[in-house]
Amino acid sequence: MEANNISNNKEEKIEWGGWLNEFLWICAGANREVLRQCPTDYAKYAGIGGTILFTALMAMLSGGYALYSVFYNGYSAFFFGVFWGLLIFNLDRFIVNTMYSDGKVTISWREFYSGLPRIIMAIFWGIVISTPLELKIFEDAIDIRIEQDKDDLVAAKISATVHERDSISQKRDDILNGVTMFDSQITTSSAVTNSLLSDIHDLQTQKDGVETIINSLDAQINPLRNQLSKMDPGNSDSIRNDIIGRLSSLQGKKTNAVAQKNILSAAIRRKQGEVAASDANLRDLMNIKQSETTKECARLQSAVDSLNRIINEANVRHEGWSEREIKERGSFRDKLDVEYKGFQAKMTAFSELKDESQATYITSLFIMLLFIIIETAPTFFKMMIASGPYDDLLRAEMHRVKVLSEKRISDVNDEVNTAVQISVEKNKGKLEAELAANKLVMEKLATAQAGLIEKAIEDWREKELQKIKNNPEEYIKTNTPQNRD
Repeated sequence: MEANNISNNKEEKIEWGGWLNEFLWICAGANREVLRQCPTDYAKYAGIGGTILFTALMAMLSGGYALYSVFYNGYSAFFFGVFWGLLIFNLDRFIVNTMYSDGKVTISWREFYSGLPRIIMAIFWGIVISTPLELKIFEDAIDIRIEQDKDDLVAAKISATVHERDSISQKRDDILNGVTMFDSQITTSSAVTNSLLSDIHDLQTQKDGVETIINSLDAQINPLRNQLSKMDPGNSDSIRNDIIGRLSSLQGKKTNAVAQKNILSAAIRRKQGEVAASDANLRDLMNIKQSETTKECARLQSAVDSLNRIINEANVRHEGWSEREIKERGSFRDKLDVEYKGFQAKMTAFSELKDESQATYITSLFIMLLFIIIETAPTFFKMMIASGPYDDLLRAEMHRVKVLSEKRISDVNDEVNTAVQISVEKNKGKLEAELAANKLVMEKLATAQAGLIEKAIEDWREKELQKIKNNPEEYIKTNTPQNRD
């Protein structure tokens, strides 16, 4: 009868739970041999394993995309994504299998406190996993935003370069118009020349004042031009007309100032001509100065040409150039393309989008919360799952293993104690044998000593008898105690 029961139990034992269940149980870290005997718990632990598996897959995609955004290398991104997914898989699996659970559907404070470090880590992993995927989801909007940022930077660069070019061009025109022909170090002994030089100095002073007025007008005109160019066509016509009116008034003042400046420049050139005619030495000096100014004009013109080239090529893209070529001779747009293609640029653009659009911010927040919930789900599920047959069998198995280990420890202790006892007994027998041998030796030694003493006494007796025979009186006298006073 007992043999039949054993046979029936073996027949009822389930050896395989199905490929899908077995794989998901491995992901959940369950004891498959025990779980196979509990069909009611199959779905429970398959669900936990599936959650851990898909979290790892999302982590793999997220990590791979993040690395690809940095290095743009498919192989590196693939291997890093696999590594990152396996890392998250192992951590989630470890967290679920080391969680404390009291076996009830409610979460006790003890469960919560014991799982709090794991919950914090899961939240952090959820944020890390969700960030690259958010960038991928909003990729189109992020790319548009990056291009807008590039356009703004190019426009600012062009504006600054144009301002620098205009400043150099103005300096070049002043030289060409003879403004800088005057040199205070040019002197002559001729009174006429000195007078002419004094007149030139006065005219130059007046012209400097006019130039100051022109610069002040430019400082007012340029902001109004920029404001007018950036105005939305939908703005009020009154505001546009007001700006146009102010700009027209300032332009008229500038035109009058420029005309006055040209008159003063012409007067200076005439005076300079008179000075040159009146003094041959001064004429030679003026020729030298003319040569210097010609060279300076050529240098300034080269600078203007270089700036014009920068302005014209600021938006040009050289698609086939390497990063080294771009760094050496690429346009401003090329350098921006290199600088704004990394992960940091996308994060910056995405942050700007969230700041500008509340809808984008809320969507990003919900995506992040979704991944946090997915990442923390195995931990909370472990706390809320009630104990089932698998848990009971697992506890029984753990108890059996614990008892077996304690029995093994006890057996080892018994073996050690037996070995010690045997050793003690061996040492005790050896000691008793040594004591018996020592006793026998001592007895023989005592017998020998007794015989020797007996022999010595016998010899002494013979000697004493001989003394008595020879002289009895002397022997008696010698051995008789003397009287004492």
